[in-house]
Amino acid sequence: MPFPTPQGTQAVVGMMVRALRQRGQQAHLLTYAHGQSEHRAFADLAPRRLPDWPRVRATRSGPSAGKLLLDVRMVAALREERARTGAQLLVAHNVEAAWACAVARVAPFVYFAHTSMREELPYYLPGSLHPITRAVGDALDRGSCARAAAVFALTPALVKRLSRLHPHVRLMLPTFEVPASSPPSHVAARTLLGLRQTAHVALYAGNLDAYQGIELLVAALERKPAPWQLLVATDSSAEPLRAMAAARGVEDRVVFAPLRTEHDRAVAHAAADVALVPRLASGGLPIKLLEALARGVPVVTNRRALAGLTLTPTSAMVTVVPDDSAEALAAGMHPRDARLGGLDGLQVGQQVLASTGFTAEVFVPMFRRACAQAFEAR
Repeated sequence: MPFPTPQGTQAVVGMMVRALRQRGQQAHLLTYAHGQSEHRAFADLAPRRLPDWPRVRATRSGPSAGKLLLDVRMVAALREERARTGAQLLVAHNVEAAWACAVARVAPFVYFAHTSMREELPYYLPGSLHPITRAVGDALDRGSCARAAAVFALTPALVKRLSRLHPHVRLMLPTFEVPASSPPSHVAARTLLGLRQTAHVALYAGNLDAYQGIELLVAALERKPAPWQLLVATDSSAEPLRAMAAARGVEDRVVFAPLRTEHDRAVAHAAADVALVPRLASGGLPIKLLEALARGVPVVTNRRALAGLTLTPTSAMVTVVPDDSAEALAAGMHPRDARLGGLDGLQVGQQVLASTGFTAEVFVPMFRRACAQAFEAR
């Protein structure tokens, strides 16, 4: 993968590496040569990088010819890295990394699954190809598990899926960092983004790939009265969602904002009444859900997006609605004051993360034990 970028997988991998280093682990990250310089939250990690091929760039999720070329180069880099450092165990984050480790034969390695390609891959290609892409995705999942000493899965749904493909699969919740800086005020954030102070603002913060279910955002907005606006903070092209909004006659109520820096993220969340987290592909964990909670923003999400997780306590902070229902998503949208009823959203949201186990104190010892067991059982 490229690193860093403003995407959820890159962010959570960076958080896990940093947590391990801060607790004495010699953890190093090997990535593509490039990232996005504007996203500086993980500059301190100084990842080891492939040699740069300036004409080959891949900064978005999904398959591409450029990524295949970089993955082939990664095979040689893995062999060189193992020989140079004598690393005892490699942890392959997501599908391409696992295949690179398998082809490089750098055993033992652990496959850390962040998604199921059987579920996600069809959303990158036309619907007529879905039966084929689902079969290809299934083969990719199987190949990712085949040579791994163990499989760590980000969600219970992935554990269930991958347990059919490998005898040693365990749930591994990542750590999620609480933002260190103080957010701007609600008023200041809305002023910066050109939002009306009296508006009700629903936030979507993330990429606009089809598997995210972005059409549900527009359909939900259509079902809410005019005081509601949709704030879309993204580094993706806005045109697909802009066209959907125009087709439904709500384009004047959709506002776009950047999502490249910590400042961008802090401003977008501070301006919001609620964060919307729909999802069409099952298995992976939408990191945007964790980020909203860490920043004290109530969440409306569908059941598929939770991927089997139980977030506790959820009374004020998380509303879970049926899958693929714009009506239910819209019904869960309420102004922040009405939802929280005087509670401190930041405190409650961070309590949800801590009580569910998304902390370094839970992740690091669990990760170390699991890696030791995988190494001993290889």
